[in-house]
Amino acid sequence: MIQLIRDFKRARDVGETPAEVVGIVRTLRSLRWKIRKFKNRKNQECTEQMMGYEVTGYDYLALEYFFNEIFLLREYSFKATTDAPVIIDCGANIGCATLFFKRLYPKAKIFSFEPNPHAFALLEKNIKRNNLTDVSLFEYALSDREEEISFFIGQHHIGCMVGSVRADRGGATELRVKAIRLSDFINRLGLNIDLIKMDVEGAELKIVEDLCQTRTIGKAEQILLEYHHKINNEPGNLSGFLKKFEENNFDYNLKTSYARKGEYQDVFVHLYKQ
Repeated sequence: MIQLIRDFKRARDVGETPAEVVGIVRTLRSLRWKIRKFKNRKNQECTEQMMGYEVTGYDYLALEYFFNEIFLLREYSFKATTDAPVIIDCGANIGCATLFFKRLYPKAKIFSFEPNPHAFALLEKNIKRNNLTDVSLFEYALSDREEEISFFIGQHHIGCMVGSVRADRGGATELRVKAIRLSDFINRLGLNIDLIKMDVEGAELKIVEDLCQTRTIGKAEQILLEYHHKINNEPGNLSGFLKKFEENNFDYNLKTSYARKGEYQDVFVHLYKQ
């Protein structure tokens, strides 16, 4: 009962209608029940109804994680100046953020990038199954040059949740994937970008450096970005990373937490034109 009350309070903070609040709570309870019921079926694909979408994921534990981060906490919520924003989703994984953006702005034009072939297969499935239009999918990594690169994931199916160009972030299984420059893609697109969402597990520095060097960064109005601070206990350089945006007329807000001095952190950064 205590957990149910907590769920309703959390859902009430983000739900726009009573029906939406009830839908959030039902999804949370369904996912938790299935996690317990199928605890011996980890790393097996599953499907769940989430906010009007039918979503297939790595397993129920992974779906609960994505639901909490994207639909409940609304990490990627933003206000656009148009009802048909142009959005680039860098690190789309199985597509929950892409689905969220389409729910937020049904007329949005979205370009989603995911280099992990296992995640990309689920991304395709989730976009097609929910009949989304104006969503283009690209099975590429993003970097500061166009080439074939190493990409690392975990050995088990659930290990696909986190993939990275860095072995110390992604996992023990090495794949070879094609990388392109986001700056080239944006220039070929020929559109101003309302939002770039970026969760690329340590590749953000190269991508942002290239966007700044080519001045393509100025074509984006807002950026929602996860900065991966102190991967493998590296020296911190968040100030240097943020300075690149300051020099290109962006301001920002930060959100993060930590338990112990010196530990790794995901730093959520919302960047916007000054």
